[in-house]
Amino acid sequence: MLFAEAIFIGIAVGLLAGALGIGGGILAIPVLVYLLGQDPHAATAESLVIIIVTSLAALPSRFKHKQVRLGTGVLFGLCSALGAFAGTRLNALVDGNVMMYCFAGLLLVVAGVMLRNGLKQRQKEEEILSSGTTVESLDSQEDEHEQKLSVKKLPMFLLVGTFTGVMVGFFGIGGGFAMIPILVLVMGYSIRVAAGTSFIVITVVSVISLLLRIGTPVHIDWLIALLFAVGSGIGSAVGSPLSNKARASTLTFIFVALLVLVAIYTTVVTALS
Repeated sequence: MLFAEAIFIGIAVGLLAGALGIGGGILAIPVLVYLLGQDPHAATAESLVIIIVTSLAALPSRFKHKQVRLGTGVLFGLCSALGAFAGTRLNALVDGNVMMYCFAGLLLVVAGVMLRNGLKQRQKEEEILSSGTTVESLDSQEDEHEQKLSVKKLPMFLLVGTFTGVMVGFFGIGGGFAMIPILVLVMGYSIRVAAGTSFIVITVVSVISLLLRIGTPVHIDWLIALLFAVGSGIGSAVGSPLSNKARASTLTFIFVALLVLVAIYTTVVTALS
């Protein structure tokens, strides 16, 4: 029964992850710990397996709709390597419950930042629509503000990449929650392009973080992780095209609501455990 649950829950997580442009870690961690009975430290490692499969499954649709900036994604991912190493080592030193509280707090901070961006985004959309532009043309309007990849941005890439790597290594999350607002703010990407590009970052840094766990005492339940990953991959492949059916600001608001709900649930359940 546990294995069937892993597959079906994985599909549900993948649908949300694919549609919202996240690797699924922010959902996989509490699910693995509270619904599938995994140790928090093991869950962070198993989540990386799930994230890699989910991200790769979502990419074909994103490439098809030209929502991926490959160079930016790979560079950000490689800049995360040092942070991933530090985060992985720190993960082994922190108590499981403390880690879950930190995880919830991080989600609330990110939700606040994304809510602010979403409100600004909605205001711009309304201004564009009031001028007679159709909803379908909103993305092309946003793409005009994209900035090109340049050497001048390398220090910012290293700084943000290191921070993202620490988050991925420590929490076992893909980093999409951090990458999406950064790509929107620093590179001027639309929410859809930021989400698509974040899958490249997520894949690169998750592979690095998983490899860094080799030789550590963390036990990975590979069967649970792989079944969850398969379900999540299927859900992600279906969910990714759904993002094209909603306004960018709507996706941002859904993302924020999801972060807040997961943060509250994690805090309450950890306090009661």
